[in-house]
Amino acid sequence: MSHPNPQEQHALRLEKLKSLDVAIETVVLQRQHPVSGLLPASTANTVHGNYGDAWVRDCVYSIQCVWGLAIAHRRQHGGTTQRSWELEQRVLGLMRGLLNSMMRQASKVERFKYSLDPLDALHAKYNSANGDQVVADDGWGHLQLDATSLFLLQLAQLSRGGIAVIRNRHEVAFIQNLVYYVARAYRVPDYGIWERGDKGNEGLPERNASSIGMAKAALEALDGVDLFSSHGDGSVQVLVPQGAVVRLRRALQGLLPRESASKEVDSACLSVIGYPAWAVEERDLVERTVQRIRRELGGPYGYKRFRRDGHQTVVEDVSRLHYERAELVNFEGVESEWPLFLAYEQLTACCEERWTDAHYWQERLKILQVERQGQQLYPELYLVPDSAIELERRAPGSQQRLANDNVPLLWTQSLAWLGEMLMEGLIEPADLDPCGRRFQAEIGAEQVLVALAPTSSALATELKARGLPVSDPETCPIQVVPSSNLNDRLSAVGGDEALRLSGLPMLRADTSDTARLYRQGDEQLAVLPAVLEEDTFFVSHDPRQLMETVLNELHLLQRHWRGEGSPLLLIPIEAALLENNPELLKDLTTRLHSGQLEDVPVCFGDLETLAHSAQWVTLPTTTAKSNAQQRSNAARYLQDSTDFSDLTAAQEQELDDIPLAQLRDRLWSSHSLREQAEVLELLKRQLGHRAILSGPKGTPIELITLLEEIYHRGLSQEDWNVARRCAGAMGLVHPQLEDAVIDLLSRQKQVVVGRNYTSDSRLSAPASSPAIAALIERTCGNDGRERMLQQELLVALDGLARREPEKLKGTLTLQLGQLLLLLTSELASERQLSQDEAFEALCSEAPHAISLRLQALLNDVDHARAALQRRELLHLRGHVQWTVPEPLEECPSGSDWLQHRMRLGSLQQVPKEFYAGIWSLLHHCRGLVIGDKLERRNRLTSALVLEKTPGERNFAIQVEHLLSRIEAAEYRQLCSESLLSLMAFTTTNPDMHFEDDIALDVVIGHAVRVGWQSTHPQQDIGTYSQHKAAAWEQFYKASPAQCRQWQIEALRELAEQEGLL
Repeated sequence: MSHPNPQEQHALRLEKLKSLDVAIETVVLQRQHPVSGLLPASTANTVHGNYGDAWVRDCVYSIQCVWGLAIAHRRQHGGTTQRSWELEQRVLGLMRGLLNSMMRQASKVERFKYSLDPLDALHAKYNSANGDQVVADDGWGHLQLDATSLFLLQLAQLSRGGIAVIRNRHEVAFIQNLVYYVARAYRVPDYGIWERGDKGNEGLPERNASSIGMAKAALEALDGVDLFSSHGDGSVQVLVPQGAVVRLRRALQGLLPRESASKEVDSACLSVIGYPAWAVEERDLVERTVQRIRRELGGPYGYKRFRRDGHQTVVEDVSRLHYERAELVNFEGVESEWPLFLAYEQLTACCEERWTDAHYWQERLKILQVERQGQQLYPELYLVPDSAIELERRAPGSQQRLANDNVPLLWTQSLAWLGEMLMEGLIEPADLDPCGRRFQAEIGAEQVLVALAPTSSALATELKARGLPVSDPETCPIQVVPSSNLNDRLSAVGGDEALRLSGLPMLRADTSDTARLYRQGDEQLAVLPAVLEEDTFFVSHDPRQLMETVLNELHLLQRHWRGEGSPLLLIPIEAALLENNPELLKDLTTRLHSGQLEDVPVCFGDLETLAHSAQWVTLPTTTAKSNAQQRSNAARYLQDSTDFSDLTAAQEQELDDIPLAQLRDRLWSSHSLREQAEVLELLKRQLGHRAILSGPKGTPIELITLLEEIYHRGLSQEDWNVARRCAGAMGLVHPQLEDAVIDLLSRQKQVVVGRNYTSDSRLSAPASSPAIAALIERTCGNDGRERMLQQELLVALDGLARREPEKLKGTLTLQLGQLLLLLTSELASERQLSQDEAFEALCSEAPHAISLRLQALLNDVDHARAALQRRELLHLRGHVQWTVPEPLEECPSGSDWLQHRMRLGSLQQVPKEFYAGIWSLLHHCRGLVIGDKLERRNRLTSALVLEKTPGERNFAIQVEHLLSRIEAAEYRQLCSESLLSLMAFTTTNPDMHFEDDIALDVVIGHAVRVGWQSTHPQQDIGTYSQHKAAAWEQFYKASPAQCRQWQIEALRELAEQEGLL
């Protein structure tokens, strides 16, 4: 059979075009509302819902076939025709109908930018006749970031393709705010493409790869698009937060081939790895994802959405919105199969010009059509009839399925018709994808530009004299500004008073954003990276840590850069660096001159020269609100810090005890840098962050400004103890916490912050840097230095994971509190210090030294753990009887022993002779540590018995003070019970003596473990860390008598491990 000649082929195509036109007119356009422009998902109204509403997602997909038809008319008729113009207007009508519906909810977009609350989300569906809301805010899982992102992606494609959806600056501002709305999809749990969130269908949102991927694709596609399309001059563009794109990419890589935590495989991911998003750059990840979907979800009637999906199965109870978790197993093997996913497969194959594959998917798809009113149409899904349920469970894929009543599902129908147009040659892949999403994206920079940014002209002159390329800040036409300046300028982008929209939420500028150069009006700007600025976080003041941070930033920029030009890293140079560490600067610049740092190619030069190779971004000339803060004149209120010696534990205790008024007086009179920092931390703890003090002469001054002054004094002296204490009191947040967590999660790690392993302290999903810092603060003690150390450890772990991943191999959970304890015990062994003294020493170490210690620890974690265990062991001398009297019988005063302990702990009720008993206990040990074992003020030494008498009120007050410092009432009561157990033990063993300090934290912690293991003997001891939260809950709810048994057994274990018994 001969092939048709070109004329015959054209005639055949026209005939096919006519046939498709009739079908699309009948099935789609006749359903489009003439006023709103919106489309119903279907015309079905079943027990599963009214499909007559206009879903954002369904509308966008459904109108795509109309867009394709308009293009086909233009192509086959050699240009714009009346029909192609009309079809384009129908596309515009729908997109603008959705835009208008969403713009009427602009207030929700504004709220969501700051709250990220699902109840502030844009609605997922609207009334198809007038665009009004059809379901209450809490009546549906409205937060569906994939749908909003799909709208933005389609907007980008249409704008690139010459169809101008956006018509005025108000709409531009709204689209800019939609960009902000979806930009944090990498850490915002949503209800996803199936509108249900967690697979359990209990209305719980979760992070979904299909939402994250669609958001990433939308932002990338919109970057550089003029929203006025062919009518614009290229200037009407949205600002895409580049840091968000990087985080979305990393989050997507971390999730795939899974869809979410509850869905290990989901066919929705086809829309992310192929048409329309093509959001994944790694071909092997694409292949792994698609093969898993085909293997685990594929069937003769299409693909299942995900495993144990009960939607529209005959065993589903349609009277309930949500399922019981236990009933999910009933859906295993009988999940409905959707032709929709075969349409995705066909369309992706067509756009990637894999025509053999496309024919295969077309054949599989066509046999699933059903006849309705003379049309061959696709149903929403195929289900297993009731009579065949058991047979299908026994032999999956063996039973004939029935189409449901929802015919056609316009979403499926539209995609299938697009595939048909491509297969027939009526349109080409470039017509549907003018943004070029289908092509493999080039990610990464060939080189990173690096320039020094001296803080003064004099410093620039000195650097030039040393032969270094540098621009003079006074004569360079490009102004170097701090990252906060860029934040101020960006904060106005997207603002619109008429719509009551603000601009970009005040988030810290990312390195990916500061690596670009900016034009705004007549100004040219270069931006310092936040992570290298001293005022952001103190680690940048440590020259060696600064070099480490520079390396990390170079790796990040080189790996994740996208777009034209090369990334630029500005390194701020302070005079102190040149004066105190010239050899470090020389080493860095020598390596930069070589053109390579580690494996990152660099181009080292002055800012003016490098600017020609950088990427430039033009900012709109809006009036930005300035949040710049001037350094205060707090120095005149404080004495010069001339004493740099450490405080003793007694001096710290004295400060802790003196009244507030005297504490303020001490601040104004002190010359000790350590004392000034300590007093300010105590004042902040008592008065709050926003307190205003009355200065020496009655002048009001903010506490925060005094903290900033001492913070900078500490940095100038490289007193890291003071810097960390003030940074903790000021609430400083390392800007890389968020990136560190995202990166560690993508490596299948989870992070536990704070002191103890609990569900509340576990980071198993991304969070913002401030949120992570707040969680650390909630789960740590009162000492701000500990919080800062945990932030440092988190960022250091991320650096190690990226550059030496083998060091974390085999570790699923990274416990920052445990690592801090291990570091402290290692230092204690190294310098023969107590645990609290070692913590003080650790706080005084430079950030880079902490990083080196962490690396050494991870090289031999077992040795570090053994060192910690050795320090917790108890050395006994004398005969020991391990059976001790039980406490007096009593019943809990509340509903259980936990409530009882909370009540007694709040009242701080203790038995008669309690304090005399502690005095006696001190005769049997070197000392007692009540509360935080890293806080040296919490130690009672045995020397007290030489000074105090058992009935002395001052002694009782001292013990009471230590117990009062314990914040949790229930733990305070546990400490009191443990002291009573120790008293009973020493009373039974009057000749016994502990050669160590007894830390109640250690005794109680081991007792909790002993209790759990005694009640769960079948569990592997190695898995105890996974059950710690449950173990603590059990301990709190156990009776004092039971807890005493476990405490004494813990003492026995701690002593027997030493081999002294």
